[in-house]
Amino acid sequence: MADESIEIVSTGLGVDGFRLSSFREQIGQVARPNLWSCKLFIATSEIGTQGQLETLSFRCEKAEIPGRTVATIDDTGSGPALKLPYEVNYSDMEITVICSTDMAERDYFENWINKIVYPGGSYRAGLVNYYSNFAKGNKLELSQLGDRGESLITYVLYDVYPIQISPMNLSWEESNTYQRFNVTLNYRY
Repeated sequence: MADESIEIVSTGLGVDGFRLSSFREQIGQVARPNLWSCKLFIATSEIGTQGQLETLSFRCEKAEIPGRTVATIDDTGSGPALKLPYEVNYSDMEITVICSTDMAERDYFENWINKIVYPGGSYRAGLVNYYSNFAKGNKLELSQLGDRGESLITYVLYDVYPIQISPMNLSWEESNTYQRFNVTLNYRY
């Protein structure tokens, strides 16, 4: 039987066990998930004015950097199947918005959805608006910030529009908190 050898790679942890100083040296500076900014820019006045969104960057409690998926199709021509890419799919993203006492943030997103599909009670009830009237040209900038407030990376999502507004809880039990809601946003790329 052939002679087998094992190569041991040093990780800086040492024989005695884990050393925090070595770990800190190796890992260096890290990005913190609590340092970020979210800015929404609206291209059409039919949705509202940019002034109505000025406080959103402060009212946005939580956001997520969306993911991407490469869609594939199996090529089974001969031999083992081969997955071939044919497009990129962008995941919806969700933000959590803190409500002010006048509920202006909730009202803004409710009105925006009403501009996408007109609500009942309107002479246009059930009609879908043109894409250019509710999404085209809108963008959302989501930035991961460094310790000094500098942008480490910025994602710009184009043609953004809401596809869902979550329900808001009303409860006697929640006296030491504030009202918030989630908005699921779709974007083109």
